[in-house]
Amino acid sequence: MAGDKMAPAPAAEWRIPARPIPPGVGIRPIRGLVWSEVMQVVRLYQASFSPETQIEPAVLLRLTPQVTHEVGGWVFQVAERGDDVLGFAVAYHASAMHLGYLAYLAVAESWRGRGIATALLSAVLEHWARLGNSAPHWMFLEAQRPELAPDERERTRRERLLSTYLAFGGRQVHADFQAPPLGPGQPIVPYSILVLPLRDPDMSPASLKVGLADLYREIYGLAETHPLVQHCLKTFHP
Repeated sequence: MAGDKMAPAPAAEWRIPARPIPPGVGIRPIRGLVWSEVMQVVRLYQASFSPETQIEPAVLLRLTPQVTHEVGGWVFQVAERGDDVLGFAVAYHASAMHLGYLAYLAVAESWRGRGIATALLSAVLEHWARLGNSAPHWMFLEAQRPELAPDERERTRRERLLSTYLAFGGRQVHADFQAPPLGPGQPIVPYSILVLPLRDPDMSPASLKVGLADLYREIYGLAETHPLVQHCLKTFHP
């Protein structure tokens, strides 16, 4: 399987879910040079993710100038109302493998349950749909496992995120996916992995295993021979 790529899928109409959102809320690419907006994103990021999953804010914000890339690279969408940032989504497109990956999805606590997460996901897909044949065929989604949450509030947040992904059309991938530590002294992070079919609705188990190996390589920089990758592939089952 080493060196394999996810097989090209036949062109098909994208199924982008409708995104009803509260009046006055807009979704658009981030303006990387507007400082007040950037700081709101940083605060929301720090409040929404557990410390072991967070990269340095400066690293996150380096992605903002890249949102104009037409093929490949990062997409960074924000939900806003007036001058307030209500949520954001950050996704990556590995164009050579037709692989999409949702890195971060966050909504301010007071605005959760009002369709904003779905609207942000839809905005990412709409951006990719304009790429035509260069668009991703799948998108992988990560969610920290609710049963491992340190408290009830965090468990509820993780369950809600997982439910959002499933309602959006994500399919559970049955494998023990563990992300490597993001820094010295940080732990390995177990995730539930889901896949959202975009142009390839009939995913074979073999293709999914290739996709998992690609995900580790593209996002975490791990070769297929790495123990975490090998463990994930060995525990995978349809």
